[in-house]
Amino acid sequence: MTNTIFKLFLLPALVLVLITSLFAPNSAEAAITGNNSPNTASSMGYWKYSRPDTTILPEGENEAYYQFTINKGERVYVRSSYNKQYTGMNIEVYNSKYSRTGSEVINPHSVTPFIFANTGDVTSTSETYFVKVTRGTYTGNMYFTVSIQDRIKSGNGTFNFLGSATNLGNSSLNFLGVDSSVITMDLTNNPAVPKRAIVKSISTTSTQTPNQGNVTHKLMADENKIWYQSLFSSATSGSYRISLEDQLKVAQKWSFKYNAKATARSTMSNVKADIRYEYDVTDGF
Repeated sequence: MTNTIFKLFLLPALVLVLITSLFAPNSAEAAITGNNSPNTASSMGYWKYSRPDTTILPEGENEAYYQFTINKGERVYVRSSYNKQYTGMNIEVYNSKYSRTGSEVINPHSVTPFIFANTGDVTSTSETYFVKVTRGTYTGNMYFTVSIQDRIKSGNGTFNFLGSATNLGNSSLNFLGVDSSVITMDLTNNPAVPKRAIVKSISTTSTQTPNQGNVTHKLMADENKIWYQSLFSSATSGSYRISLEDQLKVAQKWSFKYNAKATARSTMSNVKADIRYEYDVTDGF
């Protein structure tokens, strides 16, 4: 009877131990250590599939190394977690053509401070980068994670032009039509625009009174002073041949006017620009 009761208690305990061993690996086995030279660098593989395991940098060792691959056109940054005791800790990302070191502590008063460094432009099909984390002045065992993250993000916003544009009408029947007065919007210090964001595409919408045909929206960026003409004629909307290749900053002054062929006077109000953009998150650190 006693043996039966013992077995009934023993079986669930053994099952619990087995499940725990399967799903909770020993943290020491999962940690990265011993990667104290380029020859012993921890391989992170292709950066998109890398995993930020904890690194243990033992007392007496000054550097930890990693390596990863990145493809042409990809732009990433490598970051290391940081502890307020790790004064002077820095991170370096390098290959044979490029080197960047970072020691500035980002979000120092948060629960997740970090240091980071960017990769350069990848011009070949695939390149290998090395990462070196240097301890600084702290003397004990150090514990941190190194991760690789995409620098380039996309976003969009809708922004308003100030006032209304007025077109006096094409009374002279000019086949080119007549341009309206100019209205502007200034996004230079707009907090909704990420730092150094670049325009991917832009379109405009508006309300014209009275609504007329043969109307063309026109848009100008202050940095290049070029009037872009909408690709189709509409009283209420316009799209433009503007892309990342133009490298136009979102955060600048924009001007708007419209061309009308009708002889009657009109106004255009409620003019908005829908801007899709790309930005580097590290510009905001």
